[in-house]
Amino acid sequence: MLPSLETLVDAADAGLHRWVHDHVAEPVRRAALAEELGFTLHTAAQDPAYAAAFAEVAPPVGQPVTAYHDRWLPLGDAHVMAGPRYLGRDPDLPFVMVSASDRPLQPSDRDDLADLAREHFGPFSPGFVMLTTADPLGSWPGTSPEQRQLVGLLGDLRERRAPVGLAAVARRDTDVYDRYRSIFDHDVAIDPAHGRHTRVEERADLQDLADRGYLYDVLVDGAWAGLLAAEPDARRGVRGATVVELVLDHPHRGRGYGHHLSSLLARCVPLPDDQCLLGTIHADNVTSYRSALAAGRVDVGGEVLIWL
Repeated sequence: MLPSLETLVDAADAGLHRWVHDHVAEPVRRAALAEELGFTLHTAAQDPAYAAAFAEVAPPVGQPVTAYHDRWLPLGDAHVMAGPRYLGRDPDLPFVMVSASDRPLQPSDRDDLADLAREHFGPFSPGFVMLTTADPLGSWPGTSPEQRQLVGLLGDLRERRAPVGLAAVARRDTDVYDRYRSIFDHDVAIDPAHGRHTRVEERADLQDLADRGYLYDVLVDGAWAGLLAAEPDARRGVRGATVVELVLDHPHRGRGYGHHLSSLLARCVPLPDDQCLLGTIHADNVTSYRSALAAGRVDVGGEVLIWL
């Protein structure tokens, strides 16, 4: 029997980072969590169309369509919602995603989570279990970090001063798309791991953001120097704008501008001061991670991989 949405929200709220509890009002947190966990409970765990669509694009493993639903499974004194996934939709990277629970998960749950994945999702040949926790980096022995969520109040970020000559202005088209794409391609050519840490956005997606007022040019002394983008979102109890793109062209790097891109974006997005700028950065993407911290964003947790 599936749990109530309230049960999932209670557990998720109890497991949030202290910063989120201190800076985001309880009604806002719970509404954001209900929005996110509602998909897990009502769609990923129950919607036949969701499971059928997932099964259609997934590699054939001889499982019925219902096997692609998330499942409510016992874990010692607790329960978790878990289901099969493919990292980046790569058919060669199957894993088990733990999307909800009825109490905050702890490092002591690691081995039980691994056993659960092997027992219930063996036919998918998962390589790891992924879960999200507010625990600091390194808190789960024998695991690997993945994406970390870094957030900051828009009002606080907006108060930070930018260097003279550095600015951002709204862009209504994607005429600079080829220049933007060339920055990404150059970064990947220099460091192939960059392609795992981030991805280039499609032109149509950037145009959609431009139409909604969430795409901006970075200017240095009036010259084009990069691109910023965001979209309204709610994740892990935090509501605001999720970073879609923070990119600086190569001639303007090494001058300390990267630390100010989050503040520039915060000033641009049409949201109130009490909402947040949020986004995920891969733990291995040290440069971007440090830039986000230097900009005033806070690491409030992230994904943990339990290898199978």
